[in-house]
Amino acid sequence: MRRYFVTGTDTDVGKTRLTAALALALRRAGENPTIVKIVQTGVKPRGEGDALHASRLAGVPYVELARLEKGGDPWSAALAEGSPPLTAARLADELDKIPGTIVAEGIGGIMVPLNAGEHLGHVAALAKLEAVITVGLRLGCLNHTMLTRSLCRDLNIPVAGAVLVERWGRTDATYRDDVYCVLQGSMPVLGVLPFGAVETQSVEAGAKLFESLVKQER
Repeated sequence: MRRYFVTGTDTDVGKTRLTAALALALRRAGENPTIVKIVQTGVKPRGEGDALHASRLAGVPYVELARLEKGGDPWSAALAEGSPPLTAARLADELDKIPGTIVAEGIGGIMVPLNAGEHLGHVAALAKLEAVITVGLRLGCLNHTMLTRSLCRDLNIPVAGAVLVERWGRTDATYRDDVYCVLQGSMPVLGVLPFGAVETQSVEAGAKLFESLVKQER
């Protein structure tokens, strides 16, 4: 089974589009993936969350494991609602119950806290997910990416690859090349995704970036 964890160097770096793009690439390769949002925060009970949004873009089913109305990290949101904090074991168990191929999207970066001692990385490790790192191209992203890679190594989370996302506009070619070269030594870099105003075009471009990964793991 293919079981992926889409994480990022920060919040709002393009994880939902990459989640949709990877799911679309898998669907076109003959898989039947399910998009999973591990924790959704900052959305009203009947509001459209990231999982539903990505599923519409990719044309695949979705599951949302937990939803907290307050925005921000899951631990703070649970405390604000008076709910028990989420645990990695509970979330990993729910992931394990979903059959077949999954593309699970995190929230923010990999160390966003669930409770006083656990973060999203613990969920990915327990559920034996393979990480795809969404790299928002801006100053500081190298540090954040390498820290994410280091934590994945410490938790024995394999890294399938990284995608460089031009989330805030077109970047300088020399800068993109520098980031690519530095990261390529420690993880596969699948390419650069221009974020773009038209989501469907961005997701199509992302699906093409994932073609090599999907074929490689078949």
